[in-house]
Amino acid sequence: MWEINKSVLSLAAAVCFGLACQPTALAASHDGDVQAEFDAAMAAMNEQRLNTARRLLNALLADNPTLHRARLELARANYLSSDFAAARREAERVLEDPDVPPGVRTNVLAFLAQIREDERDFAKRHRFQPTVYFGGMYDSNVNFGVDRDIVNIGGTQFLVAPGSQEDSDFASVIDVGLAHTYNPGTRFDAGEDTGFFVWQSQVSGYYRGYLDLDDFNLGVLTLRTGPAWFVPGRWQAGIGLQGDKLWLGDSGLGFFTSINPNVTWQFDDEWELTLEGIFSYRDYDRAQDTGREGWYRSGNVRVGKYFNNGQWGVQGGIGYFDFDADDARFGNNGVDIFVGVVAEAWTNGSVYARAGYRLYDFDGPEPVIGVPRDDDEYRFIAGFQHRFSGGWLRNWALQGEGIYTDNSSNSDLFDYDRYQLSLGLARSF
Repeated sequence: MWEINKSVLSLAAAVCFGLACQPTALAASHDGDVQAEFDAAMAAMNEQRLNTARRLLNALLADNPTLHRARLELARANYLSSDFAAARREAERVLEDPDVPPGVRTNVLAFLAQIREDERDFAKRHRFQPTVYFGGMYDSNVNFGVDRDIVNIGGTQFLVAPGSQEDSDFASVIDVGLAHTYNPGTRFDAGEDTGFFVWQSQVSGYYRGYLDLDDFNLGVLTLRTGPAWFVPGRWQAGIGLQGDKLWLGDSGLGFFTSINPNVTWQFDDEWELTLEGIFSYRDYDRAQDTGREGWYRSGNVRVGKYFNNGQWGVQGGIGYFDFDADDARFGNNGVDIFVGVVAEAWTNGSVYARAGYRLYDFDGPEPVIGVPRDDDEYRFIAGFQHRFSGGWLRNWALQGEGIYTDNSSNSDLFDYDRYQLSLGLARSF
């Protein structure tokens, strides 16, 4: 939601150093106990134990209210904790002393101006972020399905004439969204850090329109809302309630209702660990899909490692899913494994690649073959993004992606492969 201004921290440190050089910086510097208390507070600051530093500095100032160096360090600790009102009060108290040197006063005023700006920013209760993407796509196997987890469009025709259903086509794609964050201004202590509570909502619409095979046009309208808690640079957690309405061709396909709990921990700005669950009920509109209705459940764990100050990173994950469909032939369970890499490849540009494997173990026998399916799906993804910094495309990003899917089944009827290539422009406002 917001970020601490790093230049302000440098300015605050310079102000504190300037005061330390003044004869009155530590009026009681001859008192070893006062100096020891101050050193202990500064050690806590350097170790990012902000709540401890605030407590020690408040205790020190209660007995020595004229120690401006300590007061500005307390303002800095409050600022780092995003307690902007407290930071502003401490900086203003320093300015009340007419003996503060002019150069130091100027720096304190600049520090105070930034505190007030961030305080106003934090006080904003509603934030909106529109996004838009539009582009083109090539699909080598349009009528295999929207997504094998949702529906296999080929159906019985595919069984009658294996291989004959692999029709390719081009499509235009548009994806628009509006995210809203409500910030009630709620803080909470999380060990030595300060945490925040917000409520996040999003509405988005996706449409893929094929040039020739318009019976397979896909539309998705998504609504999502739920609470989130986060400690900047430490962890974040949330619970999302989501509804997805799907259309296929000229008719409705179904409505999915989901709940998605998730939590992410960050370690030393390099490691990241995420746990995520999905609980979803799939309700279909078409008569031929009623057997696909049922509960979908999955759990995933992902680990990421970043290098060279975040210039590139790797990520890997493993998950388990289970779909309990009304018709056992559609129900399945299995594992999901992936590994990926992302890198800043050039100025304003990044590339990524990902390889994944899914094992599908179906519950009931398929007609014709008479046994349950066992499928191995391999998926490879590669893409790039370039952010334009000037010209008429300023603030837009060019995005390209290629997806190759290869499905191997215990029945040749369900062996297939698919290429999907896309290129488009995206922007967040």
